[in-house]
Amino acid sequence: MRLMFILLLPLLWSPLVASATPAFDAPPERSTDGGFTLNWETDTAVVLEQATGPDHADARIIYEGSDTSTVISGLSDGEYRFRLRAAEADDWADQATVTVEHHSLARAFGFFAVGAIVFLVLIGAILRGRPRD
Repeated sequence: MRLMFILLLPLLWSPLVASATPAFDAPPERSTDGGFTLNWETDTAVVLEQATGPDHADARIIYEGSDTSTVISGLSDGEYRFRLRAAEADDWADQATVTVEHHSLARAFGFFAVGAIVFLVLIGAILRGRPRD
C-alpha cells in the first residue's frame, strides 16, 4: 500500500505544481475612445506587454503582477498588440489585437450640436414656465 502511495504521489502533486497558463478573457477587437479593459484568467502573477508592430520590436511591459485585469487608456488611432505570459515563464501564453479608431471630428461636433440644441430647448422651457390658465 505504501509503495502504491509513493507511485501515485507525483500524479497527485503535478496539478498543484503546474499552474494554468494565463489567457485573455474576451478581449475587445475595437475601441472608439482609446480606452478599454483587458481581462485574463490565471492563478499566478503575469506579465503584460504592448506593441504596435506584428514583430513586437517596440514592445514594452505595461503590467506585472497578480491582478486579473488592467485598464488601458489614452491610445491614439492604430493597431495595438498585447501579449500575456506567466511571470516565471519564458514563452508568451496568449495574445490579442485591438484596433483603435476614434470618432471623426465631424461626428464629435455633431454630438456637440445636438447636445447644445437639447440644452437650449430645456433652458427655454424652464424660462417660459408652465402655461397659466
